[in-house]
Amino acid sequence: MILPPRGTPVDTNRRSELRQALNPQEVVQRIDKLIDREQVRLTEIFSDDDVHQLCDELDIEFRERDFTPAITLGLFVSQCLSRGDACSTVVTKFNRERKRRGQQPCSEDASAYCKARAKLSIELIDRLGKRIVDLLRTKAQSQWKWHGLNVYLVDGLVFRAPDTQANQEVYPQPSTQKEGLGFPQVRCVVTTCLATGCIVNYNTAAMKGKLTGEVSLFREKHGDFVAGDVVVADSNFESFYDSVLLNRRGVELVCGIKGCRNSPFEGVCEVLDEKIITLEKPKNNKNRFTPEQWQQLPESIQYRCIRYRITGRSEVLTIVTTLIDTKRFSAEEIAELYGLRWDVETDIACWKTTMGFCDLRCHTPENLKREIAVGVLAYNLVRSLMNDAAAVLEIHPREISFSRSRDAWIYFSDELETSNDLMWIVLSATSRLVRDRPGRQEPRELKRRNQSKYPKLKKPRPSRAKRITVEPVKPPDSP
Repeated sequence: MILPPRGTPVDTNRRSELRQALNPQEVVQRIDKLIDREQVRLTEIFSDDDVHQLCDELDIEFRERDFTPAITLGLFVSQCLSRGDACSTVVTKFNRERKRRGQQPCSEDASAYCKARAKLSIELIDRLGKRIVDLLRTKAQSQWKWHGLNVYLVDGLVFRAPDTQANQEVYPQPSTQKEGLGFPQVRCVVTTCLATGCIVNYNTAAMKGKLTGEVSLFREKHGDFVAGDVVVADSNFESFYDSVLLNRRGVELVCGIKGCRNSPFEGVCEVLDEKIITLEKPKNNKNRFTPEQWQQLPESIQYRCIRYRITGRSEVLTIVTTLIDTKRFSAEEIAELYGLRWDVETDIACWKTTMGFCDLRCHTPENLKREIAVGVLAYNLVRSLMNDAAAVLEIHPREISFSRSRDAWIYFSDELETSNDLMWIVLSATSRLVRDRPGRQEPRELKRRNQSKYPKLKKPRPSRAKRITVEPVKPPDSP
């Protein structure tokens, strides 16, 4: 695996060689070689005709107007990558493109575009996204993988949605907040690929308690994994039930040990310890599983527990895994693999922070689902560029900056036909390489103070406006 583990210093000599290789002629030659081997992904991204053909397969009817499904989806993707663009701004940019093509301008009123967005089928968007995921999985180089296996990283996140009545009914705000002072919350669980960085699957739900938590949402996606896959997650996803279900599919699990589970180790950890234990089936939680589901589980499973100390830190980590084969998978390699679990955190940061998806924009639950689906599609399009750029430079896709790749996609994705076109977008995407912060450890504290001069809202705005009164002016005290 050519991806350097976190905490490993970057090879400066290797980086300088990569910089020397970044000249236009060399990049074009490498792209031509990849095209000959059919290893370029960007040339196989779906076209407008592919979108309309898929509409026919899904029996989606549309009229040949200004905003066809393909055009609307393309504008929606560009809007997800440039979150500062309002719908009216998107329509203005669309008219600029129509002017360049010698076409008549469409109305600057964004209502037609908004209606076209609302008609996009979520199934259509997800099917197109699955094409990209399958394309990246098929063309992923073996040296990008861990032991030649597909490793998937799982974690959860929460979106804020606009405070509308429709959103509140489906995605209510936290119960601890007063009515009118909070925002609807959308819980989401994503699975990203360690090799390609793409979002393989996602699942959303309201934050309503049992059966809507991260583990329950992830459990609904077990069917997307195949034998030989490895799932890496934090301690929240470690459970007897999920370990058994995944293991029946031939899927291995690597997790931090659950906080309520006793550690099988005693004494002080010097460097690394490991032990294989037998985990007995716990009592059934009737609120989560039926008696029939629980009876189908075995009475016990085997866990491989690994305890190790991180260099330069005082804490000791304990992880559990179903990778029992000690000859094929050493404890040190599994510990390094769990260290790469943090990449899913950076993947989520790319989606929420770099792409600006922390706060959703749509005012209805259905459109929120479309916005999330198109956001995943846009994210994976950028990842496809990063995979091609990594293949050209012969490095790992996770060594390329997501933000630079996003900018390159925004400005160069309109023309991806020739080797020269691909050269421009690859050079732009690879202008900054990352993963050069070995062993970085920062406190979870904010340096920037709140500069707002306005007090926090403590009452809903409509009722607050009605209660505003003018204080009577008191006469001055007589001498």
